[in-house]
Amino acid sequence: MTAPDDEHDELDPMEEAWLDGDAEAVEAAARAALERDTADPLARCWLGLAQYLTDQVTAGQATLREGFAALRALHAAAPDEDTRDQLTSTMQAFASHLIDAAAERPTLAPGVAAFILEDLKLEHAPALRVQAEHQAGPGGDVVGATMVLKRALALDANDAETHYLLARLLARLGKRTPALKHLGRAIEHGAGLAAVRELARFEPDFDGLEDDPEFAALVDVLPDDPLLRPLYEALDRGDFAPVLALAASLADRAGQPLDVLYPWRDALELSLDSGAGDEAELVKELEKVQARIDELEDQHAVSAAYARFCGDA
Repeated sequence: MTAPDDEHDELDPMEEAWLDGDAEAVEAAARAALERDTADPLARCWLGLAQYLTDQVTAGQATLREGFAALRALHAAAPDEDTRDQLTSTMQAFASHLIDAAAERPTLAPGVAAFILEDLKLEHAPALRVQAEHQAGPGGDVVGATMVLKRALALDANDAETHYLLARLLARLGKRTPALKHLGRAIEHGAGLAAVRELARFEPDFDGLEDDPEFAALVDVLPDDPLLRPLYEALDRGDFAPVLALAASLADRAGQPLDVLYPWRDALELSLDSGAGDEAELVKELEKVQARIDELEDQHAVSAAYARFCGDA
């Protein structure tokens, strides 16, 4: 038995089928690979994943145990650190596939996390996060869940979702300072991945912090620029008439025109959707705004203010 490598041709149909969301095709490709090489640990893991997701959970768990046992045997016999790291990454990747798939079937998620952590004996940050979320549910053990999340952060200190969940639980426990620290890290590491500020603004777990100036500063999605802030405030509260008036007056004054053009477009589109104003005039104005946006985007211009407002920065 040899260690898997990135050139392993047998992975192609299994990976492709997995990306297509076709569990039956994953199973068929994995079985075909195992007919050619019964000791192929990767094919056995793919087969286990496919079985797990085609209502063959017991069989899938058994197959995954076999696949992971084979990968661990390879890890123990590996001749160098690079090979060991590759095998560890492979096991982590299969566990992540299982967590991602179970996310679409919420009743499976806690069981999947426990299976990874206890049966496969793999310290896996996403599985720890899922376990903690389940553990901290109604009437659950919030303190114990925070300890599980600290284990997850020991594995991946930059995971925004783990920091965010830990911030929520700490806030629920009344621990203001560490809650704000982890919320800040969630925002820092979640840039471009999740609208952390927007989520936090409406998260009931943070209700006890709503009057806290530091919390308010962390979750503020509006630009500091005094020219832009009233524009975004109006857009945020759904008051589109002031947005249209302000945008028209600010279009030639903003340092980055897209900072104004994006909210202007949003207000025009939402006004049209709601039937407010003269439709023909709104459409005409929207076409002009969109043409200018297209021109600036072709020049690779970006708007940090709008990205922050949307949760992407």
